Amino acid sequence: MIRLFTNLINTQKVKFALKGLEQRMAQDALVLVGVPKGAGSYEDGLTIATIAAVNNFGSADGTVPPRPFLVPAIDKGSPQYRRLAEIMLPKVMAGEMDMRVLLEQMGNLAEGHVKQEITDLRIPPNAASTISKKGSDNPLIDTGALRQSIRYVVDDGKEAIEEGL
Repeated sequence: MIRLFTNLINTQKVKFALKGLEQRMAQDALVLVGVPKGAGSYEDGLTIATIAAVNNFGSADGTVPPRPFLVPAIDKGSPQYRRLAEIMLPKVMAGEMDMRVLLEQMGNLAEGHVKQEITDLRIPPNAASTISKKGSDNPLIDTGALRQSIRYVVDDGKEAIEEGL
């Protein structure tokens, strides 16, 4: 008959490792992507964050149709975020990488996806008068300020996060 037993030293090592993993994973942190309120203003005084919100959701009076660029970009990128997590979470769990590094990698990736969505979006198209005025048919790009203002932040609850879209 074979008897199994647990070595006390190994049990302590496992408990210690699990405690460390629990502490690393317990950090409630989010990656936020969008336009911070302080990203700047256009010449008419409207903030870039306000213009981003109007373009993303549409204007209240209906003159500017919704051109969602945030959620679609993140949805399209979600397989890449999942894959990044699959590759990097074992390193976080082993203590070889800090969770914040993984979140920053995801944020950087998501920021690029949102910028690309702004570049690629074509529907609904601009009115002919708008195209004539700005000289381009890209609905979300005029000066490029909106796309350049897209940022990610890691919200770990330690610092106040600037409002925006």
